[in-house]
Amino acid sequence: MKFNFPKWVIFHVPHDSTHIPYDIRNQFILSTESLQKEFVKMTDFWTLALYSNGIPVEQTVVSPISRLVVDVERFADDSLESMSGIGMGVIYQKTHDLKTLRRELSAAERSRLLREYYYPHHYTLTRKVKDALSRYGKALIIDLHSFSSEQLPYEGPLLKDRPEVCIGTDPYHTSSEISEAFYQSFNKTFDTGLNAPFSGALVPQAFYLSDPRVSSVMIETRRDLYEDEKDAELLENFAITSKALKSYLSAAVSSI
Repeated sequence: MKFNFPKWVIFHVPHDSTHIPYDIRNQFILSTESLQKEFVKMTDFWTLALYSNGIPVEQTVVSPISRLVVDVERFADDSLESMSGIGMGVIYQKTHDLKTLRRELSAAERSRLLREYYYPHHYTLTRKVKDALSRYGKALIIDLHSFSSEQLPYEGPLLKDRPEVCIGTDPYHTSSEISEAFYQSFNKTFDTGLNAPFSGALVPQAFYLSDPRVSSVMIETRRDLYEDEKDAELLENFAITSKALKSYLSAAVSSI
């Protein structure tokens, strides 16, 4: 079944890739084997396929590089990013279990990573939101993620509850109507949490806390619903699970 979404809906997929450019690999101190294990822990494998395969490319923004290179979901300024306090700001220094991930970077190296990977990603997302606003007068960003069925060390002590689906919202950019629509839709079949264990929803800086026409909602899907968490291989029920998730997503969008 094909699901069509209004043109003002933009799918954001920031953590689906494992690509580390060849000339950046030397920044990481992990062996190839250890790096692969870190990918399994930290990559939101299959989120693009799970929800937005078949969606027109003009409605998707997908990061082409691993979050281990640059996390496009973080604030570029570490002073604004709470996760920078544990070495997991926009440029990770730590692994999922808070061990050293990469060597110390120079200011020039950090600047290059942001210039080549972070800012172009946000430029693309900002441009697509602007296009939606100019054509339709509104935009809805659906921020797609996945999470481990077991709490990871970097997540902190308050994230032990692991529902099957987590809906994340922003106080300014997620209306109560949107929040309720998404929660009620997914909760019909899936055990669904609201801002638990994860909260928030990405909005480009150009619109953040300033343009109420831009809405955003995050969907976090527990990985054991569709993949073997030991190696990120798909389970046999992937197609069925994907169809169900897409149908509830479509219903939520249609109701707002």
